[in-house]
Amino acid sequence: MFDHILVPIDGSPLTAFTLPVVADLARRHNSSVTLLYVSPRPAVTYGEPTSSYDPAEDRRRMQAKGLQRLEVAHTALKYPTAELLYVDDGAPEMAQAIADVAQRQGVALVVMGSHGRSGLAHFKRGSITEGVMRRVEVPVLVVRTPKSAASMLDRADAWQTLPTPEVCA
Repeated sequence: MFDHILVPIDGSPLTAFTLPVVADLARRHNSSVTLLYVSPRPAVTYGEPTSSYDPAEDRRRMQAKGLQRLEVAHTALKYPTAELLYVDDGAPEMAQAIADVAQRQGVALVVMGSHGRSGLAHFKRGSITEGVMRRVEVPVLVVRTPKSAASMLDRADAWQTLPTPEVCA
């Protein structure tokens, strides 16, 4: 049913909630899995810079960070055949970059985490997950952060101490 699952990650503890769900689905459906990291666009600075800025060095640093996050997620996924995909400076919007990869790869399912923000916080920060849901033609499984974990997300050891995820249909 879900022969290819796309899992966009951002390196946040939210990723830790999606991975057990993805591993279970992939094993049950004998799916291929692609872990995706889309590098954010470099910040644009207007005016006189206060220090020297090397765009090539910034890009190398962002790529190293993205590749490291993919490796950490791959190890945590415990699904050895998962493909790691790094997209450098995809689309102007993260959601569009993820949707583009989903279409190019012909995935059957996208699995993403969500903070579950609402109100002003949602309005100000937006939702990449929501943007992906609007752009792809395949199902998107949203793994929401359990309320019991919301306060733990900023801790350095969050990956080791997070409770079991809730799956939202």
